[in-house]
Amino acid sequence: MEVVMRGIDTPVRKMRREIFKEIAQLAYHSDNLNDDVEALPYKIVNPETPIYRESIYREREIVREQIRLAMGLSLRPEDAPVHVTQGLEESNIDEKYYEPPMIQVIPSACNACPENEYCVTDRCMGCVAHPCQVVCPRGAISTVNGKSVIDQSKCIRCGKCKSVCPYDAVSHQQRPCSAACGVGAIGSDGSGRAVIDSEKCVTLSLIHISEPTRLGMISYAVFCLKKKKQNKKKKKYYNLNAT
Repeated sequence: MEVVMRGIDTPVRKMRREIFKEIAQLAYHSDNLNDDVEALPYKIVNPETPIYRESIYREREIVREQIRLAMGLSLRPEDAPVHVTQGLEESNIDEKYYEPPMIQVIPSACNACPENEYCVTDRCMGCVAHPCQVVCPRGAISTVNGKSVIDQSKCIRCGKCKSVCPYDAVSHQQRPCSAACGVGAIGSDGSGRAVIDSEKCVTLSLIHISEPTRLGMISYAVFCLKKKKQNKKKKKYYNLNAT
């Protein structure tokens, strides 16, 4: 999916740029970095009406995790209360730009879409021939109210029904991230959400192919935070010398 959308200025890219911009600005201008970072989700997300998700609370939760990733931090655990800025000071050192792994799936942002599934859409005309039912090797397709329906418990994902449908009514639904991964490193957790197998993932070799701007943006955002820390040290040093 990333290959298809490359070059298109989608809302995802706009949100990503906004988050990196806000962090960079805080790094140079904030007098209370921790409090200002904690307040960022309320500034970025519309306080009244959700734009991309079903609620502003989910949007804020996703933005919180995006902020942590942009600052080079890892995702927060789902089963414990953790502040957005927790670990920031420990990670704000010259030798560290991010906490591995480089690519992570934000659980609250994942819609747990089907990994690999064939389904009949509303384009089904209920034709008399029903070639989809004829070619199905497992008898997974039946007629309900004049339309074909696929029993997912019987379907073996062979795709024969899709290939013979004269109305192109059968849709092959694949999880976009899984389809884009060339090494099969993306599976599902217990809730059906995407999860990356770090043993299979070849992040560092493919990061510029799959998402060419993220590494550079993270480096710049973290650079701004480190620059602020260095400036604080210099200011403290000059103040001590002045006295």
